[in-house]
Amino acid sequence: MSRIAYALSAAVLASTLSLGVTFAQTLMTAPATTATDKAAAKQKKAEEAKMKKQMTADCTKQAKEQKMTGAARTKFMKDCTSKTM
Repeated sequence: MSRIAYALSAAVLASTLSLGVTFAQTLMTAPATTATDKAAAKQKKAEEAKMKKQMTADCTKQAKEQKMTGAARTKFMKDCTSKTM
């Protein structure tokens, strides 16, 4: 092989090794999720679900009050739930 091929091979090998070491370091230093983090995330998800359910109920009530049906009701519900989120 020529000198250029050796140099190129060495550069590829060195970059591959350095990427592997960097990847391993990020995996080792990544913060572990704690039980409190998981509980907080679960509680937040439950609150968001409750808010979404309430929002849908409010939009449904408004649509009933306006006596909407069919495509008009569908469009209203889509707009109502998207803007209040």
